[in-house]
Amino acid sequence: MKNNKFGKKFGRFAIPRLPLIMTWCFIAGYIFAYFFESFYPYLLLDPAMMVEHHQWWRLISWIFTIPFPLSDTLSYLLAPIALYFYYFVGTQLEGVWGRQMLNLYVFGNILLTDIAVIVTYLIDSNAAARNVLEAISTGGWILPVTDSTRYMLLSMFLALAVIFKDQVVLFALVVPMKTKWMAVIDAAFMLYEFIKFPYLYTRVVIIVCVVTFGIFFLINMKKTGRSMAQIQRSRQFKKAYESGRRQNTSDTHEVMHRSDRGNVITMRPKTKGPIHQCAVCGRTELDNEDLEFRYCSKCNGNYEYCSDHIFTHVHKE
Repeated sequence: MKNNKFGKKFGRFAIPRLPLIMTWCFIAGYIFAYFFESFYPYLLLDPAMMVEHHQWWRLISWIFTIPFPLSDTLSYLLAPIALYFYYFVGTQLEGVWGRQMLNLYVFGNILLTDIAVIVTYLIDSNAAARNVLEAISTGGWILPVTDSTRYMLLSMFLALAVIFKDQVVLFALVVPMKTKWMAVIDAAFMLYEFIKFPYLYTRVVIIVCVVTFGIFFLINMKKTGRSMAQIQRSRQFKKAYESGRRQNTSDTHEVMHRSDRGNVITMRPKTKGPIHQCAVCGRTELDNEDLEFRYCSKCNGNYEYCSDHIFTHVHKE
């Protein structure tokens, strides 16, 4: 995404290292919630207080609320692990999407949540009162929309699971599990909370997170731009290439040449062997210097094709 028109135009406005900033916001939320309890309710996304008392800072202050409550010894141990895990999720998305797309995903979720909550209140202002009574009866927070940050993090994980669906992580730090199955568990958990809990605003926030994920999934799957699979393939290729280059620095040297897109640094081996080879005709750049080579995102594997066969070859399953 870093080379598209959107990135060139708006990339300079993107906040760098956003996952780290978000993590520190959540840590600040824990400090406010458990050391400044009288101040913490002023951070929550309460539509009644915004509309009736014009406390509009709540539109952004809810980022400083806690995603995982601390209720027992186990939660005190798991909360830091969960924060680190979602920091890892954010950095992975930033590496794949680019800084500007991650910013758009996060702030788009914030904006849609704000709009949805306020519109819901304007349509049914009695919902806030019902949420207060229901929360009191269950011993929870007495203000609505207290789980917004948690669902936003779950939405980010769903996006990561689509990109790296076969990546194995340790579920609960013990059980190795592919991210796609963890995403299924998270989706089922969100559906369970949507059905079980009667809080209207909780349901609204869950819907917003799913919609945000759906919008960005469709954007990244458009044929007019690079798909998420193409971005992943490119990232894996660059990582493998850099790893190989570090291991074989004595066998390569850098060659600088200028093109119409600016200065480009490419690596050329000291040997005369080819770097690229078409999987159909077998031609390399040594056969014709004007040939261009591309990888096909629809083939199952890293298959490279020349410009004559990139659109005409049969995809390998």
